[in-house]
Amino acid sequence: MAKFGVKEYCEMLLFYGECGCKAKSATRLYRDRFPEGPHPTRQTILKVIKHLRETDCVTRQLRVRRPRNVGRKAQSEDGLEYALTHPQSST
Repeated sequence: MAKFGVKEYCEMLLFYGECGCKAKSATRLYRDRFPEGPHPTRQTILKVIKHLRETDCVTRQLRVRRPRNVGRKAQSEDGLEYALTHPQSST
């Protein structure tokens, strides 16, 4: 199976809708509109549709998450112990 970019996947989705949600017709329309280059199969279009419905995303992208303690200072053990034994000092 050929790899496609985001633009090509979006075209597949648009053709799928334009063809009344028929993947085989969308494949033909894609081939007619873009005669050069790789063409998606019916299964490729159906996989893109399924993936979009399940994840709300056209392509698989790695999520980049911030480390949990970015933006806040970690208290030292001594400072935490002091705050727990002297609650009036932390207010």
